Amino acid sequence: MNLAEALEMVVRTDPGRVRSHNEDAVFAEAGLGVAILADGMGGYNAGEVASGMATTLLSSNFAAFIPAQVAGGPGYGSPAFAELHIADEVSTANAAIYNAALSQPQYNGMGTTLVLAWFYDNRVSVGHVGDSRLYRLRGDDFEQLTKDHSLLQEQLDSGMITPEEARYSQNKNLVTRALGVEADVQTEIHD
Repeated sequence: MNLAEALEMVVRTDPGRVRSHNEDAVFAEAGLGVAILADGMGGYNAGEVASGMATTLLSSNFAAFIPAQVAGGPGYGSPAFAELHIADEVSTANAAIYNAALSQPQYNGMGTTLVLAWFYDNRVSVGHVGDSRLYRLRGDDFEQLTKDHSLLQEQLDSGMITPEEARYSQNKNLVTRALGVEADVQTEIHD
């Protein structure tokens, strides 16, 4: 059975109740086994430019890369192989967004959070940066699989605040990692 027969992927974004427009960009293709969500940030239209760049670059690079590897590339199907390629592709997207922000004054300070899932060989490898989340629904259990890269999460982890206090915190939108904000990005990757 190929991935397109085994997976069903649906994407949808919503600006929510607070913002007037949506800076999310999404991509999913069951045949590739890839799903991507980027949530842009920074300045007028810059957030949607950053998120659009991230999903476009990552989806096109994976679309070119995966078919060649499935045909017999060495190491394909191992978590180490997936981790290496996710890190490389996210780094490439980060550099493109960072350089665009440096060269275009209207994009100064733009960035995006990211969560990427790559399904292969009965596994999934996940790369994420920022506070975009990946959840798994299995039966009736809804489980958060990623941990936010945010000031709020750091406060929770250190015991400075309780989960109840976090619900009302003013620090909800302060991310500690994002694509395009710095020349290098640290992608958290799990299998």
